[in-house]
Amino acid sequence: MEKWEEKLPPRARERLAKITITPEDRERIKNLEKLKTYLADFYREKLSPDDLVNKLRELKSKERDFLIKEAQLRLINSLNLQISSPDFKKRGKCILMLERLKPKGKDLLMKTELNSLGVIIKRYLEERERVYQQIKKEVESNPELRIRQVKTEEGDVIIHLSVDEAVRNTSQWKDFIYQHESLCQSEFAKSIEKLKKIIS
Repeated sequence: MEKWEEKLPPRARERLAKITITPEDRERIKNLEKLKTYLADFYREKLSPDDLVNKLRELKSKERDFLIKEAQLRLINSLNLQISSPDFKKRGKCILMLERLKPKGKDLLMKTELNSLGVIIKRYLEERERVYQQIKKEVESNPELRIRQVKTEEGDVIIHLSVDEAVRNTSQWKDFIYQHESLCQSEFAKSIEKLKKIIS
């Protein structure tokens, strides 16, 4: 019995025993576990994009194409609107390098789409910061905006908020975030789908 099987509950082990797993299936499961470990090390910065690509390059050619696509999908699924610029660049570089390992890779198309995604993320973060700074100036110039009245059992209590807390509690900020995130998330999702189509 493999180590991962030993960790399963008894009922799951019984069901698993009834399933016929081919040697190819076992190999794929083993390789997916390796990939999971490689990606975890990559996210923790124990592996560079070059290291990760080299690890996948070394795998058996039979499983390699499947694992390259799987690695790309997992990297794409790890992207979000709030990702830092260095993390986006590192993951984007890795996705592109993996595309170049494929016999018929579409690296130019992939690069174009990754650049578009980068523009969406950059625009989202810049606009968010611009509006935050604008509201922050208003809050700093008006001390009343940093005071909040809270009802308790003993009566009303006045709480003094930090500038950051006050900004995030304004209806102006909440409305902006709701609208801005909805708009950008829609664009972001479309771009992510395009990337996934290039992979498949």
